[in-house]
Formats: sequence, structure tokens, C-alpha cells
Amino acid sequence: MADLIFCLDAGTTAVKAAAFTLDGELVALHEMPNGALRRDGVRAEQDMAVTRDEAWQTLRACTERARGRGQPRGLIVTGQGEGVWPLDAQGQPLGLASTWLDGRAGALLAELEAAGTLAAIAEITGTQPTLASPSIQLLWLQRHDPQRYARIAHVLRAKEWLFHGLTGKFGCEPSTAMLTWGDWRRQCVADEIPRLLGLQGLRERLPALATIADSPRPLTAAAATALGLPTGLPVMLGPSDVQATAIGVGVGVLDGVNRASIFGTSAIHVGHFASAAALPARPRGAMLQASIVPGAYFCIHAGFNGTTTLRHMRALLGQPAAPSASVCAPSGVVLHPFFEPGGERAPLTDPNARASLIGLCAATDAAELAWAAREALAFNARLSHDSLGDDGGAVAFGGGLAHDDTFAALLATVLGRRVLRPASPHAGLVGIGLIAGHHLGGVAMRELGARWLAGDSRIDAPTPGAHARFLDRKFDLYKRLIDVLGPMWPELVALQQQARELAGDSPGHTP
Repeated sequence: MADLIFCLDAGTTAVKAAAFTLDGELVALHEMPNGALRRDGVRAEQDMAVTRDEAWQTLRACTERARGRGQPRGLIVTGQGEGVWPLDAQGQPLGLASTWLDGRAGALLAELEAAGTLAAIAEITGTQPTLASPSIQLLWLQRHDPQRYARIAHVLRAKEWLFHGLTGKFGCEPSTAMLTWGDWRRQCVADEIPRLLGLQGLRERLPALATIADSPRPLTAAAATALGLPTGLPVMLGPSDVQATAIGVGVGVLDGVNRASIFGTSAIHVGHFASAAALPARPRGAMLQASIVPGAYFCIHAGFNGTTTLRHMRALLGQPAAPSASVCAPSGVVLHPFFEPGGERAPLTDPNARASLIGLCAATDAAELAWAAREALAFNARLSHDSLGDDGGAVAFGGGLAHDDTFAALLATVLGRRVLRPASPHAGLVGIGLIAGHHLGGVAMRELGARWLAGDSRIDAPTPGAHARFLDRKFDLYKRLIDVLGPMWPELVALQQQARELAGDSPGHTP
């Protein structure tokens, strides 16, 4: 009977679980929408108990589907990467978690940038804090709800909360911790970070670092009963969902694949570099993570505005459901897709960034607006890949939009690069499965990657000609309009706040 690796990925949009053999055969899969997210204006929080219950429900359904197909060998966990998931001294949730989409600390971030604090932190961590960063969210909490802050005993992320529920233990995988709390050169926690921010008593609230190899802890009897898995099964704490997804589309594990674009709730553009010396100049919002490949690094542009852009546009157009496929509808309309309350993190970094539609006329129709949203996602990808550099290889393409042939052709043409679409649509699960297989089976990542990622991958090549020239011209205009509008974004944010206050005072207003 085959050994099985169970994988759990608690993302922003969905919770997924899968079972793979050590050779990468998908044996069972189950997923459900994330029903724990709570959004209200700039607030984006998540019910921690509901998150745990949904994860357990998803994993239980997966184990039932895998029953009789093999022997469980291990379980590995990842989840949405940033935000604050606080526990009290009894290990219970201390209110709602703030997710990476939360935008309440905008004014605080501007204050820290003006004081030079963000730049000082970036020099240590290699990653400048943004509204998604646990450090900024904790500082906001310390200032605005000091009593709640004082009661926090454990500062976790989503995957660490689930790992605790599975094992009763606390831990933090280093590549994730370094983004916020670490010295990227020495790969250790830097006590200077909380001192620079004035975060009181933080160090003892952070979980101890545990590498993937050192992280396995036994599944508790209670969790085993709930999930239908054996008590004592090794549970591993995987890397961030971003790194897992990049690995799952082949970055750093397939020959010639060192770049990727992944379009999920966020839009993530990734470069894999063999050494620190090979890293390019980075925009302020780029994230730097040590790779599972020794000595190598991921440079990650994790934008706040991914496929949510398409959902926001559908809402504005009064279209409740997503179309089965996109329709190519070129127009003179330029969309800047910065809808999220945190503005944008990368490729440009500005918490005040705001969406705009320019070039509308009476003849503009819904199909043109919907296509302009896809063009905007492709243009942001090009901004990132221009920064990451062209290594001559293909750009791996993952996430929900990888199923869209029309968008894949658009992305290849805008980038001027070949785009590789791996066979599996579940890149995050494949990525953590590969990592677990490497550690549990003792097989080199590249050898394992060749097995797991073998299949009917598709290559989309740039389409030369009139449409390519049109897109080049439109991309240039897209960039120049950002330069023009960017200085006005803070004023637009202030105007929106004034409008909310005005609406609250208006007769007949319903809060």
C-alpha cells in the first residue's frame, strides 16, 4: 500500500486539502470556500474558530476520500501568509484575526515612513513593512486597543494557528518569520525590530523558529479522532503559501523555471535567484525569502489586487457571476486596479493607491471594461517581471486564471515571454506536498519535482503583430498615468474619509 502525504492549505478564498503519493499522484482532494472572512470597509478580519472548523471539515473529507488508497505518512500545513492571529495565555483566540487585507493602519504606516522607521526595518529584514505586516497591525492594536494587546500571549499566523490545533505546539517556519521579525542575512530573529516600532513585550509572544525539517510534531489524539488520521502522525509546518505555490508551479525545482506569476486573491510575481549576490534591486514592497534550495532566495512581489479586481469590476457592472471565459475586447480604457483598502504593495508600493478608470466614452461597453481589468493585471505583472529581470526562461503561470486561455495569451504577449501552465491546478497543495515528500522520503527536490510536475504542461508564446504593438503602447500609457495620478492618491483617500463623515451626518443615512 502506498505512503500518503496529506496537505492542508487554508487560503483567503478557499480551504483545500489533498492526499498525494510520494510520487505525486493525487489520490484525494476536497475544498470549500473560506466562510470565516469578515470584511467591513477597511477592516478585513477572520473568525479563528470558524477557520479551524472549516480546515478540519475539509481535511476530514479528504481523508475519507483517501481511505483504502494508502497509508498516511505525514501531514503538512500552510495558509495565508500575513496578518495577526492572537491567542491568550490559555491558547484560545483573542477576538478576530486581522488578515493581510486589513487596511486600518494606513495613517500609522505614513507616520512610520516619514520617520524613516520603515526604511530602517527594511535594511534588516530585506522587506519593508506594509499594511499586511504583523508588526504594523500589532502596533496599530497596541495604540488603539491596548487592553487587548496586553492580553496577547501568542502572536501567530493562520498556518501556525492550525499547526497548534493539530499538535498542541507552537512553532514558526523561518522563511515566513524573517519577512517581519528577522535579519535576512543571518536568518535569525532581530530584536531591533520591536525596539524600532516600540512594541512592548513582543519577543516572548513570538513562537520559536522551527525549520521544516525540525518542525514535525505528533498529531494529538483529539485531532486524530476529528480528522480520521492516526494519532502521532508527523505534522509539518510548511513555508508561506506564496513560496509553496511558486514551488508548485516549478519555480526553483524544474530546470529553466525561475520566474512565476500566480493570480489568486492576490497577484504574486516571483523570481528565484541562486544567491544573495544575484538579487535585483527591489521595490519597497517586495518580499525576500530564503528558498528551500540552500543559499538561494525568492524575491516576491505580492500585490494586494489579484482576482479580487475582477470581482470588484463585476460588482460595479452588476454582474453577479463570473463568466466561463474572458472575451478579448481591446479599448481605449485604462484601468488601474488598486481597489483594496491597503492600496498596493508590489510592484508599486503605496498604501494610498486607488483604482481609476480613464478613457470612458458613451461607446464603452461592459466587455471592454471587463477586459481592461485583465489588461491591468497583466500590466502589473510586466512591471514586476521588468524589475525581476528576464533570465531567458519561461514564466510559470498559476492560480485560478491559469485556466483562462485568452488571459494566458494576453499575459504572454504583454510580458513578451513564454508562459508555462503546469498540468495541476492546485499549485499550493502540490508545492507543500513536494516539500513534505522531500523531507519524508529523502529525495532531492529537483528529482522529486521532475516526477510530481510531469504532465501535460502548456506553453503560451507571445503573439506578435498589431495587438502586441497596441499592448506595448497601452502599457506605456498605464505607467505614465500612474506617475500623474500617484501624487493625488493621498488627497483622494482624505476626500473619501471626508465623504464617509459627510454621509454619516446626512439625513436618512443608515450606518
